[in-house]
Amino acid sequence: MPGIDECLLEAMKLPGARGAAVVDWTSGLALGTVGDSPGGDHEAAAAETAELARMAAEYQSFAPADGSDWSEDDTPVDDLIVSNRDSYHVLKFVRTTFDSSVFLHLWLGRTEGNLALARIRLSEMARQLVLG
Repeated sequence: MPGIDECLLEAMKLPGARGAAVVDWTSGLALGTVGDSPGGDHEAAAAETAELARMAAEYQSFAPADGSDWSEDDTPVDDLIVSNRDSYHVLKFVRTTFDSSVFLHLWLGRTEGNLALARIRLSEMARQLVLG
């Protein structure tokens, strides 16, 4: 079972990966980073993506129709995808045994990346990630 560093190195093997991070969305802190960062600052990117993750995770508008929340066996939001002209940002929520406030952030080049493959691989990584 991989830890944060191993998980991030695995994410960077994805075609088109520019950078990756494991972020705590309650504090906005990066628990680990690798590669480049959008805007050139890993900590600023972590804080900004944490705001987006927090909004999706806490607002009822984004919850499943059955009303499930963080107390269930799974996260109410699987992932978020933000696309712009040249890249994708994929935020994959990680289920943990404690407070489940962690997500993987992959910054993926749009022309050389494969969004479907990235989502599948991030899901696998999130299931295997060992924190602590």
